[in-house]
Amino acid sequence: MTRRRSRALAALVVVGVLAVGFGVFVAASPRHRAFYRGDTPVSATPETSATGAARGPLGLTRSAIVATTRAQASVIARDGRLEVPLADPVPWTLPADGTPAGWTLKEFVGQADVELRRTEGRLALRLRSDKSSFLLYRDVIVDLAETPNLTWSWKVMRLPAAGDARTPKKDDQAAQLYVVFPRWPSPVTKSDVIGYLWDTSAPVDSRLTSAKAENVKLIVVESGRQNVGTWRRFERNVLDDYVALFNRKPPRVGKIALMIDSNDTRSDAESFVASLAFTRPR
Repeated sequence: MTRRRSRALAALVVVGVLAVGFGVFVAASPRHRAFYRGDTPVSATPETSATGAARGPLGLTRSAIVATTRAQASVIARDGRLEVPLADPVPWTLPADGTPAGWTLKEFVGQADVELRRTEGRLALRLRSDKSSFLLYRDVIVDLAETPNLTWSWKVMRLPAAGDARTPKKDDQAAQLYVVFPRWPSPVTKSDVIGYLWDTSAPVDSRLTSAKAENVKLIVVESGRQNVGTWRRFERNVLDDYVALFNRKPPRVGKIALMIDSNDTRSDAESFVASLAFTRPR
């Protein structure tokens, strides 16, 4: 499959799943629809924490409310951090193959190879691609006005041979993290997406626009083989990135997605991801 088709499919699915999952849930729930759109408080009778801060359902502040289509919490609020779990719940026995609970899998080319495991003292998701392309996504509603920084750790084991986000026929990456911003009333066509990439060739800080979807913007945060095999921690102010890329104030985050592909270069790739969280400014 050509880069044009696979990348177009990826962009469309990252945005399109909003209507299938997140959109259906929010549309069916007046309380969460009002919260996401910022019309009214989440709860008319909020609880109050020990510090006096207003609390909504699950004992979290409004910006910490995160729900899946089954109305399950998908972040854990700890000391100003909104941690995005790698599984709901973590299996008793690890390593565990397959899509972790709380995530949804979309395969574009070939078969997905996903494993949840503990490595070097941390819980991590391992994604492996053999000439394949696939995506994991989940609902995560976050108000960037309160927790604008996205932090995560990557360890890339193998990069796609000669992968290059700037070249259509070589557009493969071992590690990709996407933040999706639903825009109402047409989330499928209006939603914005920011993708953070570890690319084989494109220089760090390269900023690109998807050839098939102008609302999908890409930022290269790591490049090349120098740090392959090493855990690398990243932190991005997503609010600032959004304003710089889209020249407007962002809506709330609605989804987060992980992707790996090596189908265009007909090679293989492998990466680990861990410690996903949204945090307050330092």
